[in-house]
Order: sequence, then structure tokens, then C-alpha cells
Amino acid sequence: IGAGFRHPNTLNLKNAASYSDIDTLTFVADLGFTLQNGNFSENDVKVNARNAYISHMAMQFRILPKVGMTVGFVPFSNVGYNYSNQELVRRDEDGEITATNSYAGTGGIRQFMAGLGWRTTEWLSLGMNASYLSGDITHSVINTYSSTDIQSRVKTYNAEMGALKLDFGAQGTIRFGKNESLVLGATFTPSQRLESDTYVTDAHSTSDSTVIADAFSFPDLISAGFTYKWKNHMVGADVSYETWSKATFFGQKTGRDRLSASAGFMYRPDEMSRSLFKRTSYQVGMNFSQPYFNVGNSKGPMQFGVSAGLSMPLTSSYNSMSYLHISGEYVRVQPLVKGMITENYIRINLGVTFMERWFMKLMVD
Repeated sequence: IGAGFRHPNTLNLKNAASYSDIDTLTFVADLGFTLQNGNFSENDVKVNARNAYISHMAMQFRILPKVGMTVGFVPFSNVGYNYSNQELVRRDEDGEITATNSYAGTGGIRQFMAGLGWRTTEWLSLGMNASYLSGDITHSVINTYSSTDIQSRVKTYNAEMGALKLDFGAQGTIRFGKNESLVLGATFTPSQRLESDTYVTDAHSTSDSTVIADAFSFPDLISAGFTYKWKNHMVGADVSYETWSKATFFGQKTGRDRLSASAGFMYRPDEMSRSLFKRTSYQVGMNFSQPYFNVGNSKGPMQFGVSAGLSMPLTSSYNSMSYLHISGEYVRVQPLVKGMITENYIRINLGVTFMERWFMKLMVD
């Protein structure tokens, strides 16, 4: 959850309005890693793939009264797959001819961002993130045959792209008492066309390259959510809507509008306790997403996941505090059409938050 999440001196990159909640003396740096195991199954064939990547790097600080700033790096997308299938083309007295179809993809898009959050009143905060996206993507399809009488075919899609992306956010806080509050939040990301150098190469009997104009664009994204906090508990939920039917991918519009929802719960037994486990916060969550693209005349796969984790304080002194974040997540991508690949992911997320207090004046008696 992110649209309505707001916690003092805690990074929330999903809604820039939350940046205003950092205090004047605090500097926060946050680093996250993800270890992932993916299981892919199609009919009776199953394949496992393991990888690791940096999930985010960011730092947050206050630059003006009531104004907080965050700068960071977040991978926007990753492409990495390599699989093949075989099918019978012909069987006669001379034997069988089979075709092998191989599919591969590499690359990804990187996001470098900076944002501001401004507390306009005691209950309302506004924010904006400005991000620069850059990267490259390559997809290839290779058709080969067991007979040398049939020519192979290689089709490659290449793209190098860059774009400026803007995200706007707002949060309103309603306080019911010293230890009870409700935060309502919303974000909006307008659709954006990516500047790209995109072309398709088709090598069969001859080799031809075609340049694709206006190859990529992003959808509009609208989200809304809340968090309700009482004593040492917090519960929250988000709902988002994306207009993928308007987006283009390699010059084609094959998307469908998507609705997503997520919910989470956090509990910290006693923030002031001397016991490490009582000062640790524990979280659980779940999410669901509708398909965002079409496969022929059918819907693409649905996605759902569950997660659990904890945030443990490591050190504490008069001017510093560090936290270790550990969580596990299970995600299933379930196709709605028979014969498509079913994906199951198990992710271990590791994060470290460094919090320093700057410009603190000490009083000596």
C-alpha cells in the first residue's frame, strides 16, 4: 500500500505527499534488494529461474519548513526470458518435419527520480515526483526446422527509449486523538509517450528492417487509499486503475484497462520497550490485479500475491537509528487461457534504513 501510507521519517515512494512528514533534523537513506525464484509451467514442462536485483535506492531530507525532498533510483521494468517449444509440421513416408520456436528477451527500463512533498496545512499535504526513464529492450523470435529444405526465420524487436514521467500525490490526515488518526491519499500519473529509437528486423530469405514511430506510451494511473492507525496498530488499503487500452507497445495497442487492489496490516508491540522483539514491527499484506493485456481475443493472466515481513531496529543512539527490513512474498500469475505459461514467484526482500539526526544541539549542564 502507498497512496494513504504516511509515517514519520519513513520513505514512501508511491506518494510524494508523504515526504513532508520528515522532521527538520533527520536524514534518511534506504536501500533494498530482492532475491527471486520463479517457477514457470506450461502443460507438463516446468522450469525454475533465480535472480537478484536492487529494488530501490533512495534518500530523504527536509529542505524548507514543511517541505521534504526525496531522490532515488528504482528499476521501472526488467525483461529476461528464454524459452522454446517444438511442434510437428508434417509426417509422411520420408519421416517427420518439426519446427522449433525460440523466444528470448533482455533489457529493462531504469528510473531516476526526485520529488517534493509540501505540508500546506496541518491536515493536507501535496507532492510531486519527476522521473527520467531510460533503457533498452530486445525481443527475438527464431523459427527453425528439422529439414534443411525449409528456411529459418529470425524476427528481432529492438528499442532504446527515454522519457520524463510525472507523478502527483495528495494526503489528508484526520486526527481523533494522540494515538489515533486516519490518512486518506490519492495519486495521479498522466499518460506519457516515450521517445524511442525502435525498429523490427525480419530475416528470412532476405533481411528487412522497419522503423516504428510512436512505439511506446504509458497509461494514465489513478490510485486512492487509506491507512488507519490506533495505538500500535495500522491497517490500510489501496485501489488503482490503469488505462492500458490507450498504451502502445512496439506500436501496437493490445492492452486492456486494469483494476488492482491491495491491503495490509502492521503491528508493533511496544516502540519504547527494551525488548528487541517488542520494538520490531510486523506486517502482512495481500494484492490482486486484473489482466492488463489481451492474448488474441482473450484476456491475459491475472495476478495475486501475499506477503509478510518485519522491520527490526538495529542500533539506537542520541543521533542515529538503523532498521533491517525482511519480508517474504508469494506471487502467482494465473492465465485465463489454456496452454499459456503459469508463473509462480517466491521473493525474499531485504532492506536497510539508515536514519541520522543532523544539526542537533546538545545542552550541557
